[in-house]
Amino acid sequence: MPCIMRESAMPAGRALWEIIPTNSAPEAEPMKRNLCILLLLLSSIVGAAMAAETTTETTSADSQIAITGITVNPDALMRGDTGTVTVEIKNTGTSNVAISRAELYPNGISVINDKTYDSVGTIGAGNTMSFTFTVQANTADGTYYPVFYLDLRNGGSTRYSIPVTVESTGIQVSVVDAPETYPANSKDTLVLSVGNPRESSVSGVTVTPGGEGVKSTQTAVFLGALTPDEEKTATFEILASQSTDLTFDVSYRNGNNEHHATLTVPVEIGERTVEPDMVVNNIEVSQSGSTITLTGDVTNAGLKDAYSVKVTVDDPATATDPYPVYVVGGLESDDFSSFEVTCNAQGASSLPLLVQYKDEDGKTFSETVTVSLSSAGQAGTAGQAPADISSGGPQGGRGGMGMGMSFGSGFGQIPVVEILLVIVGGVAVVVAWRKGYLGKIRDRFRK
Repeated sequence: MPCIMRESAMPAGRALWEIIPTNSAPEAEPMKRNLCILLLLLSSIVGAAMAAETTTETTSADSQIAITGITVNPDALMRGDTGTVTVEIKNTGTSNVAISRAELYPNGISVINDKTYDSVGTIGAGNTMSFTFTVQANTADGTYYPVFYLDLRNGGSTRYSIPVTVESTGIQVSVVDAPETYPANSKDTLVLSVGNPRESSVSGVTVTPGGEGVKSTQTAVFLGALTPDEEKTATFEILASQSTDLTFDVSYRNGNNEHHATLTVPVEIGERTVEPDMVVNNIEVSQSGSTITLTGDVTNAGLKDAYSVKVTVDDPATATDPYPVYVVGGLESDDFSSFEVTCNAQGASSLPLLVQYKDEDGKTFSETVTVSLSSAGQAGTAGQAPADISSGGPQGGRGGMGMGMSFGSGFGQIPVVEILLVIVGGVAVVVAWRKGYLGKIRDRFRK
């Protein structure tokens, strides 16, 4: 049977020759029939090879694309945060791959720029390409899995699920150290603790104080980044003029999203015993002519150190040489120092003993002890009832030791008993040496 060949359209722009029978002379029919059969076999072989080649291309394109990197920023979004999901791919094959589009299917997370990669292009052999999608966590806390989809132009696709965490725990702020009461217009120290209980880091942590009637020497304290489970402290010096609420605003960033935490600390105006507190004890008075000598001890009973401590007298007494003002200097908490002051107080039955000092901020304080000159024996405490101390005549004061002995001014501080014991001991040693007792004792030990 005669036949003819014609070109037939095939997929992917290829051509296939079809064999169509036709009429021919009877004598040539066996030869032509064999030729037609041969051409049919050849066309079948070519068609199968072309189909196999097309399938190989599609399979090869799928296998050439590899996901080489996934980045979610920030690591964990807080509710309402905006972040990014970046996917990096690589063509691991030896030929180019045409990419039609790339998408990120939400699956619980909103995708803001879902149309950005509707048309991509070709990725060359060995090259990489990245796709960045903007997402928003407008959902409840949990872990979600949006799907990255890559559509290949010549058929085939790539899919990959990406975990995105939504976790809304904020940073924690607490008071580490703060006074119970604040003396009016006096500087006090307050310490805060700022901790990050999240599983991801936060950055730009800044603590700012505020409140009506409250001033701080620091307008803000910058702590910087806090890694997971990290804690830092912020110290403020506060001056309060009234009872109020002191508010601390703590701002921080999760990725590019700003968040705030607030802490309110009540401020109560009142007196405190933690400040330096001068107490005067063991006051003794002696008089020589018109000069009165006052001796005693001054102790810092407060919880803070005192500076520039001075002891003198006030009106109607007049401070005189040799000790018009006794400078103690610094006194730590629970420390004490002796003092000696000389003055004149003609016709006075009592006189004020003045103790002046400064706190750590340089603020000056003063406390007064009223010392009586009419009777003997009592000690005075700063700011309390007057001391009733008698001059005891020209050589009174620390007065007798019960044997008619009397010392004036500074001699009352001499350890007389200890000195007498040392002298007696020395005399006993000399007598024993002269009597030969020491030699006998030495010979006995030698034996």
